[in-house]
Amino acid sequence: MVNLSVTDNSEKTRLLNPWMIVLVALIVAALLALSYKSEEVFLPADDEKPDAVAIGYTELLLQAHPDDDRLRVRLIDQLIQFGDLKRAREYLSQFQERVLAVAPFYAAVLDILGAQANPEGIDEAERLRLVEQLRALDRATLDNAMLERQARHALHLDAPDVAVLAYLELAERDPKRRQDWLDKAARWSLAMDDQGRAAQLYLQLADAEQDPAKRTEYLHKAFSSLLAADKGEQAAELLAAHLDELGSDQESLDWLADGVLAAQGNRRYDLAELFIQRWRGLRENDSRAIAADFRLSLASGAIERAWQLGPELLGVNPGDRQLLAELARLGEWTGHPQQALEYWIELLKGGEEPTLREHAWRLALQLFDFDSAVGALAALEAQRQMSDEEVDALVYSHETRGTPEDAEAWLRGYVRHYPGHRYAWQRLQMLLENTQQLQEETPHWAAMAQRFPLSLEERIRWAETHWNLFELQQAWDVLTAVDADSVVDPEYWSLRASLAWDLERDEETRLAYERLQALDVPLARDDEDRLISLYWDRDPRRALTILTESWQRTRNPLRLVIALQLAEVLHDWKALKALLEDAESAPNGTGSPQYWIARAALAAHEERLEEAEQFYREALTRFPEENLVRERMLWFHIDHGQREALAPLLQQWRARAYKDSRLWLPFATGHLLLNRTEEALAWFRLYIKSNPADRLVQAAYADALDAAGYQDRALRLRRQLLAGLDRERLLATPEGFAAYLRLLTVSQGPLLAQREARRAWNGEPAMLEVWFEHFLEQLDAGNRSALKDDWLAWARARGLKVNDYEQVQQALRTDNRVALERMLARGNLDPAHQVEVLARLGHGGEALGTGLSALGDEQSASVREQLLHQTTGLLERTPQGLQLGWRKQDYGDLDFKGPSLEVARHLGDDWYADLKLGQGRYDSDNLDSSVMGSEHNAQLLLRRELSDGALDLTLDSSWRDDEDRHGFGLERIWRLSSRDELGLALDWHRETEETGLLRALGMRDSISVRGQHGFSARDQLAWSLAHNRYSSRQGDDLGSGEAVSLEWGHALFFDDPSWLLRSGVDYQHNRVESRVPDELLAANGGAFVPFDDAPGAIVSGNELLQDRYGQVYFGSTWRRGFPGALNRTRPQFTWMVDTLVGWQWTEREFNYGINVGLGMELLGDDELAFTAGYQSAPRGGEGDAGGSLGVTYSTRFGR
Repeated sequence: MVNLSVTDNSEKTRLLNPWMIVLVALIVAALLALSYKSEEVFLPADDEKPDAVAIGYTELLLQAHPDDDRLRVRLIDQLIQFGDLKRAREYLSQFQERVLAVAPFYAAVLDILGAQANPEGIDEAERLRLVEQLRALDRATLDNAMLERQARHALHLDAPDVAVLAYLELAERDPKRRQDWLDKAARWSLAMDDQGRAAQLYLQLADAEQDPAKRTEYLHKAFSSLLAADKGEQAAELLAAHLDELGSDQESLDWLADGVLAAQGNRRYDLAELFIQRWRGLRENDSRAIAADFRLSLASGAIERAWQLGPELLGVNPGDRQLLAELARLGEWTGHPQQALEYWIELLKGGEEPTLREHAWRLALQLFDFDSAVGALAALEAQRQMSDEEVDALVYSHETRGTPEDAEAWLRGYVRHYPGHRYAWQRLQMLLENTQQLQEETPHWAAMAQRFPLSLEERIRWAETHWNLFELQQAWDVLTAVDADSVVDPEYWSLRASLAWDLERDEETRLAYERLQALDVPLARDDEDRLISLYWDRDPRRALTILTESWQRTRNPLRLVIALQLAEVLHDWKALKALLEDAESAPNGTGSPQYWIARAALAAHEERLEEAEQFYREALTRFPEENLVRERMLWFHIDHGQREALAPLLQQWRARAYKDSRLWLPFATGHLLLNRTEEALAWFRLYIKSNPADRLVQAAYADALDAAGYQDRALRLRRQLLAGLDRERLLATPEGFAAYLRLLTVSQGPLLAQREARRAWNGEPAMLEVWFEHFLEQLDAGNRSALKDDWLAWARARGLKVNDYEQVQQALRTDNRVALERMLARGNLDPAHQVEVLARLGHGGEALGTGLSALGDEQSASVREQLLHQTTGLLERTPQGLQLGWRKQDYGDLDFKGPSLEVARHLGDDWYADLKLGQGRYDSDNLDSSVMGSEHNAQLLLRRELSDGALDLTLDSSWRDDEDRHGFGLERIWRLSSRDELGLALDWHRETEETGLLRALGMRDSISVRGQHGFSARDQLAWSLAHNRYSSRQGDDLGSGEAVSLEWGHALFFDDPSWLLRSGVDYQHNRVESRVPDELLAANGGAFVPFDDAPGAIVSGNELLQDRYGQVYFGSTWRRGFPGALNRTRPQFTWMVDTLVGWQWTEREFNYGINVGLGMELLGDDELAFTAGYQSAPRGGEGDAGGSLGVTYSTRFGR
């Protein structure tokens, strides 16, 4: 017991002291505080869906704390989540005024949930009400959860705008989730098509984003939103601001492509170009980048850059037809139509497109690319029948490119394939007509007529084709196959009249012309001439009417002249007076001598002699060279015995009378009237010598012999003439009647003879022939020789005899060689006619010999003068003689000088030879004379005179140390008429003088054609066309080209001196080789020292020959004879001054030149001549002047 504490009496010790107890109590209290759970411990968490137990516990808590509004809101939320909307609405209605701020939110939520619970769904009006209810909520009173629920419910009700505002509010309140809320707001802004807000939101997201990839994504979305908001320029600027952040991934490249389109669409081409540069910097050969660059260039107007990019883009996409089409159009816009055409044609190869093909061939025609046009059009034949325009374009292309034969072949095949295409038949006919295939054209017309009805115009053309083939009857049959009574086409009747005239159907001709007159169609001059000729014999007064009407309509002075003459012949003084009165009021009515002669004749008829003489003198003043006025004036004085007035005129016109045969008889009669018998005898003898069969003139001559004291001779002559002058036999013998009429003409004037012819004509052919001969004399007297051919045809058709003089003149006018040969063989031509006929038939040597032998005092003055002109002209064309000379020719950059020898003469009657020998050396900085040495030249011309021209053969050789040249030339000359000549020449290895260097180093092969056409005695046109090929003497090709020249000459004076003005144009286009052959260069042993002789330098072919040369010029040649010619044709001395000025448009410089010459007679017919010339800019002279200097001594062979 002792050990028990209870029994222990010692001081008791405590197990825990008080402080320890306090400490333990505090620890226990802290633990209790820390582990305390409130009444809400049994409430569900916010993210857990409440159940009935949780709701019941919340209700118990709310009963325990009825004023706790937060607990009440929580209960409403739980009921809403649990789906007990009715109880939730009851608790909501119990809110006090202090918590009404959240009541609208829950009211709206309950309304939405209730509407959603409706099995019939939410109609549009209910939806709109609920949306407005959500939109009316004050977002400032809502917490984040409510805002989120507002957004969710708004989205369910298709009101993204409300949701976006809620998300934006959440983004402001919740910095941690700001990016998430802004992303949602942006996405739903896009959904509601508020692209501008979405773009701004994405930009905010990008600014706050640290991740580069997501930042780029946000920027791209902002870019896309700006594009969708139609703010392309801002989108492009956004991309430009962040351009360096893009990489080479596909998404970045796609963004760049969109940026290019955006900038391009808003005309920010600077930004678009920047994007493309970045794009191509990231991926240079990206076809999309090239295409974008191409599109940008097109859009910005940089079409030249687009054109440069096009081939590159086409290389990436070779089969892109759209790109081909764009490039073709671009080529046309940028001035590359030929390449555009190639693209169009390439596009056609991939597939047929009618509009594209049409555009291609039209473009080809515009470019004159007729090969492409033919190719594009020809393919249509296999597809369908072509249109008229397409056929015409194809044929035109063939014709223009110089292949009409291909066009003909194609058309013939086409009409076989499509025989119903009428225009193709017409076009084939036109082609045959244009190519002068008249023999092929007429059967083609016949084939057309069998297949199609021909129009009147087509029949006219068909008939004209036959007419051109001289198939007159066939042409007539074609025309007369239509009902002529219903035809009112003037062209038809004009052609019918012409055919009838050629077929000598006078009645048909007259009817056709009368039909033309009935249609009020004015007749052409030739038609009027024909109608006048038809009426002239059978109804001359109607002919006078036609002439008068023609004069009144056309005011043609020739019509007035003929009308005046005919009125005078008909003695229709009333008509003559009316014509004269009408002529006075016309501007050109008084401009012919016949007007004044007619006035004088009318005055003489009315016995107003003083006035008649005044009219003659007025005519002589106006027309001092017209001897017709002198003749009529002389006869006037003779007829009226005016001796005082006649004497001075005979003295004054004596020199003229020797030159004009019309004055011989009035001179003889006038001198006889003045009792100047010796002079009268001389004039009579002159006349009788030319007209030995004129018995009446011989009778007058007998009177002159008697007056001169030669009675015996006069008696013998009169006895010979007595029988011929028997009056009773005159009317029975045409020859006697003709002699009598001529006697009346020369003795008493032409008017009396004409009256006698009209009075005595009894309608018999013989008398008609007499009248006709007299009428031809009247035509000659009136200078109307142009009408004689028609009248001669009229006479032959009636069996009338035409005298030899008229036959020769007509044969010469018409160049009828058969008739000329027949007359020459007959041998009754006077010397002048004989020389003219021989020359016309191509016997120049014989003509020259005949003319020279016939010259002498035994010929009349007129014949002697004509022979002199004829022989001089023949000698100038084919001289005979020998000539020694020395000549220096300066080509500007080159001189050639040396002696020469020429010998020429006729070899028989039809051959002519001309030999030229020469020697010289070249002097030029561009030539090595030591290599070339002296040049020896020989040229032999052999000419064979032919009936229709001549044939020339030329042998041309040149010898030199470096290389020899041997060539020839052949030329055929056709004399088409007395004034027209055509020549065709072929040359091989001939000397050429296009430039001085080319003459020294080269030679020429050519084919050429030339022509000369005389339009009058003063005017002549000369032309030439040539194709040339140039080569060096060693045979190396230097180039080729074409040359054309045209010159018009007009003679002011014909002789002593002659003065010729000329103007023309020369043009040559050459295809020159790019470099001079190495064999020619001095560095390689040749003779040519180029302008640039540096080692290794390429010498251009243009140094020897220009690729283009053109000059238009005007010149004047004033000369007496031709100094330096082989034969001197003028006595004592000859001289020449030749000047020329021209514009060389290819060189853009003026050129002028002058050549002078002087020849002096030495030792009989020999001549010493000096010539000199200067030219400011010779061709190929490299800007240096040129010229010539020469001296010759010539002697002729023969007379």
